Amino acid sequence: MKQVVIIDGMKCDGCAQNVSERLSGIQGIERVLVDISSKNATIETEREITKAEYIDALVDTKYDVVEVN
Repeated sequence: MKQVVIIDGMKCDGCAQNVSERLSGIQGIERVLVDISSKNATIETEREITKAEYIDALVDTKYDVVEVN
């Protein structure tokens, strides 16, 4: 399954790496590709991940989950 997560607050490669590491920690995530310019992460998953799970993974960071498609 593929999901696209719109994330606000990413400004540099370090941000992208941090987001990628945090999202990769969610159970069921197989691959994370973060694109700073489009402010999104393309996620390959074993199951549907909820917006709440993405928000929880980025809690206590400067990044905000805007939308999950």
